[in-house]
Amino acid sequence: MVCEISRAIEIVLNCLIYVSLGEINSIWLMRKPEVSEDLQAFDPIETSLKTFFLGPKSENADLVNDLISEIFQDWYAWRKTFHPEDGVAITEKDKQLTEYRSQIDTFKSHVTTILRRFNSEIPTFNPRYIGHMVAEISLPALMGHFITLLHNPNNITGEASRIGIKIEDEAISDLATMLGFNPEQAVGHFTSGGTVANFEGLLRARMRLSLWLTLGALAKTQGKNLNIFDSAHMGWEKYNELYTELGASEKSLLPYHILKNNPYEIAEKLKGIFGVNYRGPVILVPQNKHYSWEKAVRLIGLGDDAFWPVKLDYRGKMDVLDLKKQIREARLQNRPILMVVSVAGTTEMGDFDPINEVDEYLKGLKEHDGIHIWHHIDAAYGGFFCALEREENPYLSDSMKLALNAMGSANSITIDPHKLGYVPYASGAFITQNKNEYYLNTIHAPYIDFKPEQDKGPQTIEGSRSAAGAVSTWLTSKTIGFDADGYGMILNRTIKARVLLEKLLAEASPNIFIAPHSETNICLFTVAKPYEPLSMTNRRTLKLYEQYSSSTDRSFFVSKTQLGMKSYGAYIKSYAEKWNAQLDEEGLVLIRLTLMNPFFTTNETKVSYPEAFVADILASIKKLL
Repeated sequence: MVCEISRAIEIVLNCLIYVSLGEINSIWLMRKPEVSEDLQAFDPIETSLKTFFLGPKSENADLVNDLISEIFQDWYAWRKTFHPEDGVAITEKDKQLTEYRSQIDTFKSHVTTILRRFNSEIPTFNPRYIGHMVAEISLPALMGHFITLLHNPNNITGEASRIGIKIEDEAISDLATMLGFNPEQAVGHFTSGGTVANFEGLLRARMRLSLWLTLGALAKTQGKNLNIFDSAHMGWEKYNELYTELGASEKSLLPYHILKNNPYEIAEKLKGIFGVNYRGPVILVPQNKHYSWEKAVRLIGLGDDAFWPVKLDYRGKMDVLDLKKQIREARLQNRPILMVVSVAGTTEMGDFDPINEVDEYLKGLKEHDGIHIWHHIDAAYGGFFCALEREENPYLSDSMKLALNAMGSANSITIDPHKLGYVPYASGAFITQNKNEYYLNTIHAPYIDFKPEQDKGPQTIEGSRSAAGAVSTWLTSKTIGFDADGYGMILNRTIKARVLLEKLLAEASPNIFIAPHSETNICLFTVAKPYEPLSMTNRRTLKLYEQYSSSTDRSFFVSKTQLGMKSYGAYIKSYAEKWNAQLDEEGLVLIRLTLMNPFFTTNETKVSYPEAFVADILASIKKLL
């Protein structure tokens, strides 16, 4: 009876609050949203997902304690049984000394201090955190991370990592299979994140291009009818034929090699050979790209002139017509194309470029014109969506299904397990479709015995590399699975969460405008009044964001993003028509919600997080309208 009275009082109070919200739909809180139940509750089939996470309230603490105990006991035993005849270095007598005990007390004190300090860290594990691309760590990934830290292997070489390098290859094979590559041919390695993985792709594309262009220059001196562009994109088959026909060798190619000579001198030499200025290659990257690509172009010394942005369409995706136009322009200017980049899971909105259309066009150039262009997919965020069941999935757009099906045709892919892989930082991965486009580097270290096609050290940008990301990913793959019954189930749940939240927000207030064309688990919106200037909408959105700042604990944590008119002009104009905005600013600010936490939509907790968030937003925007 007391519970029923309390609930009745709560409902009355809520009614009084929401009636006062003016323009806001006061009836919203009084009803259950008309959405199917499967959007909120854990299906019995999904119950296994609950074993993969500690839980918002440490519900699986007993399981974690058991696993941690087993891990440490095994570690202790391993150390004790390695040459047990050696005896101990730290004796019981040592442990009784005043100096020893004093140092232990100091140690414990500082451990307590750092634990307390981290209790003020951002609670990214909780369903109330829906800000950036980070969420709860999976238990398999966490255990894998712990195990690796205890053994501390360095995956630069088998001399420093017997097991770590083998597990890395196995984890890469699992990721490659998920992405659509042939695991027997695909090769890759783990990096500290997507930025380095993107750099890895760019460097290999440059190495391949330099081999082809160098041979083309030698062939031109021998009377072959080649230009700079065709040479740089000749393909491996023609390269091998020419190499044999010319009797080429490393020595005969060296004078023309664009990476092994002074770049200014080699440009002059190529001009003399081909009869036109060699102005260097270009990179075609859509304007929804990650900022790492601009870093990369500068890092390898090409200059901003080499960065050719591809326009976006009204959906915020790569405009393939503009891509085709730019490839034609590069060909006319004799500017080799180092790489075409497609994005699978954009940083701002989590959406997919039309990868299938890009792939189809590049295949056409290869088959009809003999032009081979490196296609890299930046799937740092979206790569794990390849685990989804696609054909009968009502929550996936047709365009996303087509993009996912085309992923395996790329030359290389970046993927970040520390994002939608629910793996601890820092863990990225770079994977090529075939071996001959991975092993393009020749670096030697006099103090390391590198074994070809086993040790990745000569091939990687980073020297020393922890095996932690690889082991975390391996244990995740073996436990959860990178398929529709494992990760696909988790990620499908997060996409449903976005669908649900968009519906609740749109129904809650006529002033909340959901960003269109969202495909994955990122929800974006702004709060606007009809016919107002964009500048006013942006100011209101920024004030709303400030109420959810991560500097202190809040009811919910969100992020924001700003779409620039220069890049997203077509998208912004189409979106802003919803409230007939006056476009008086060069951009649009949006609240950005990354719905990665699988517990965000559940009936099992005492609070419905989607409804609680909407109620919180309504109370916040009341002050701003």
